[in-house]
Amino acid sequence: MIRLATAEDRAAIVEFCRATWGPGTEDYIERVIDRWIAGVDGALAVVDLGGRAVACCYVRFMSPREAFLAGMRVDPAHRRAGFSLALTEYCLRHAASHRRSVARTIIGWNNSPALGAIARAGFNRVGSMTLWERSTEDPPAPPDVAAESAQPSPHPSPGELWAVGWAVRELTDEDIRERTESGWAVRRDGGVALLRPGEDHVWLGWLAGPAAARAWLARAAVRVATNAGSPRCRALLAGDAATAQALEAAGFTRGLEYLIYERSTR
Repeated sequence: MIRLATAEDRAAIVEFCRATWGPGTEDYIERVIDRWIAGVDGALAVVDLGGRAVACCYVRFMSPREAFLAGMRVDPAHRRAGFSLALTEYCLRHAASHRRSVARTIIGWNNSPALGAIARAGFNRVGSMTLWERSTEDPPAPPDVAAESAQPSPHPSPGELWAVGWAVRELTDEDIRERTESGWAVRRDGGVALLRPGEDHVWLGWLAGPAAARAWLARAAVRVATNAGSPRCRALLAGDAATAQALEAAGFTRGLEYLIYERSTR
């Protein structure tokens, strides 16, 4: 049986999630499970086997039409039983019942089992993003003060995706306004960087504009993270040469590439 999780499922979920990546490793789900069970921005579904949760997946509502699937985990003792596919279908139906018409997920390029499972669930690859990271212990020299520029700031292309933490959704002009008004946008010479505070880092979720502006903004993002007291700045961005050069020049280290998959909920 598949159902929505309750507080009574917490211990079982934490137990099998700790076994996900092997002995001595940590799974982020333990840090977010209380929020997920509470259904703050979505719903946590579980496979119930004899009254015990043995698999889970979170469907997060990203916008009035978008959903995101995260945290697919199956107890190692119950793998290869079709639970991940069944959970995916359940989450898609749940999203559809809440008027979300499209669902996405991101998977590391080297996670072959998850890539196979998401393909069997009917998802199509629509893009990729690369994780970048930089410590703020030795920040770059402060970028020169940005002068006023008559160049217009960039606008997102129709359907363009951006990272909202470890999730993605379509970027809108309203998002840029919201980040600007909240003080988490930096602009320079026709370029813009959208930032978001995380648990122990600052996220750089969108970087756009002329190459020179992006180079300045990447350095500025690290300074923002430093001034916010965060130990590191992370970026999850679609790749192109100018963005990669800007991040490398600012001292970021390239990490894992994540593939973006999408499917209609209907």
